[in-house]
Amino acid sequence: MTEGKDTNALELVAAMVAALNEHVIDGQEAYWSDDMVWRGPAGIGTKHGLADFQENHQRPFLHAFPDKRADDQIRFGCGEWAAAAGVQHATHDGDWLGIPATGEPVEVRYMDIWRAEDGRLVENWVLIDILGFLEQLGYNIGNVLRFIGSKQPEFFDRVADPDRQEG
Repeated sequence: MTEGKDTNALELVAAMVAALNEHVIDGQEAYWSDDMVWRGPAGIGTKHGLADFQENHQRPFLHAFPDKRADDQIRFGCGEWAAAAGVQHATHDGDWLGIPATGEPVEVRYMDIWRAEDGRLVENWVLIDILGFLEQLGYNIGNVLRFIGSKQPEFFDRVADPDRQEG
């Protein structure tokens, strides 16, 4: 890894992805800045700081997909920027986003754009194909979207959130 303005985001991302493919979450500070920002898709949201990212995305994702392996089908970069698109090959062995574990093999498509600064990743914009994941589990996405569209947004405020603590 290089420092300062010569940061090579592509090398940093390659090392980080290799560690994640070995399911290494502790030790990610070698790749990420402590005050990094991870901008995930709707349903997951933005994580501010490495600790928030690890506890509220990386660990839950690894719990749900303990054998996951990222396969970047495209990866490129220039200086402080890197980007990738690929597939997480995994078994859905734990609940994820409220969807109970199925034990089924899945392929979760993703796209990432990273920015590095001073030898660490500081920003990450992420798209995850959540609808494609649901479709693999047998959900009819057209019907799901029609159902959602048939309800006012307030309808979903009444849906039970198993993680919500009652006051």
